Amino acid sequence: MSVDTYLKGKDTSTYRRIHHEDVTILVAEPLTRYASRVELITRKKLLGRKLTAVAHHQHTAACRH
Repeated sequence: MSVDTYLKGKDTSTYRRIHHEDVTILVAEPLTRYASRVELITRKKLLGRKLTAVAHHQHTAACRH
């Protein structure tokens, strides 16, 4: 999974938009099918901020792992 904050000139039409307060999150369609929850974590670093996304999967009867 990647986190990209610079979207100028990028085609984002295949992403689902999720709005949370004043933040818009673009999530790839395959991730919306397989992840039960996506957690965004921000950390302040020495040279700026770091944004991390963690996808959580909930196992179902259809899972093969």
